[in-house]
Amino acid sequence: MMKFSQISVDEIDVALERVWQHQRSLSPVFQSPYYHPAYTRIMAVAQPDVRVLVIEDHNQIIGFFPFQRKSAFVAGPVGGSLTDYQGPVCSPGMMLSVGEMLRAAQVHYMGFNHMPAERREFAAFSWEQSRSLTLNLAGGFDAYIQTLTQLRDASLFKKTETNQRKLEKKAGPLRFVMESRSRDDFLALLKGKSAQFIKTVGAQHDIFAVPWIRDAVNDIFEQTTPEFSGMLSTLHAGDHLVAAHFGMRSGQVLHYWFPWYDTDYAEFSPGLILLAACAREAQQHGITLIDLGRGEQAYKQRFATDFIPLCEGAIAAPRLIRDVQMCYRSLRQNLKQSAAGKLIRQWKQH
Repeated sequence: MMKFSQISVDEIDVALERVWQHQRSLSPVFQSPYYHPAYTRIMAVAQPDVRVLVIEDHNQIIGFFPFQRKSAFVAGPVGGSLTDYQGPVCSPGMMLSVGEMLRAAQVHYMGFNHMPAERREFAAFSWEQSRSLTLNLAGGFDAYIQTLTQLRDASLFKKTETNQRKLEKKAGPLRFVMESRSRDDFLALLKGKSAQFIKTVGAQHDIFAVPWIRDAVNDIFEQTTPEFSGMLSTLHAGDHLVAAHFGMRSGQVLHYWFPWYDTDYAEFSPGLILLAACAREAQQHGITLIDLGRGEQAYKQRFATDFIPLCEGAIAAPRLIRDVQMCYRSLRQNLKQSAAGKLIRQWKQH
């Protein structure tokens, strides 16, 4: 008999964490740092409405489902839009009752947008599919290059090396650090990323202006254990920071999270130089997978050799709530793509 019980993050003791870590070993997807209990703990400090469902079957704990209880009606993933992998840490072969989960979470609606498609009980309620592009480096850099060459442009790294030489000639010797602990460079990255958000999507979408997000990302930067750590990679030309990336690492998996580059050097594609350097040095740091996250950006497609299927949707009780949400979303998408939608966007820009 399957049972769900709700606990606070503070109630996860050593014994429960041991079971959680065992459950992570049951699927390659769970190796993502988002599924490490440390990530849930950090998000719980940043936002006190984080809870965990303990999943039992025949009186044995078989999984955990961290979530955020936003109201008496709605729940969502831990960390909201920050979280690139969501859902229960439980054997993919174990089908969970979404109705029982909602009742145990004490809500009627739970949305998701980065759910692994292997979680079939959620995929059945999805309205959109996507993928997280990855660099498979398990066989080392040479094997990765061979696979990349077979899949697409064989000259990607040659172009990157040409840009390196040009950048070095203009700005000074290049210095790449795979795992930097420089707080100055970390703060420079956050400042640059904020400026990028403001310029491209507006100040209201600058996530680092949100105190809890900035605190959570800072706490992740402070983590330095092999099992879970914040990971800052930097590229300097001379004394100038031209590109940086901040992500999370758990074991052999690096999740590529917040890349940034100085637009004054855009002609040399410093962001691509940085990612290429991360791929080249990954094996030396024990990294076998770089996960680029959801999205079909050109740079992701150029570097990726594999992907993890994801889905977006919602579970609800009664199901009608979810169906209404899906219809609303569909109407919105259709309006956005219509001539009227284009006129509205033009009007807003004036």
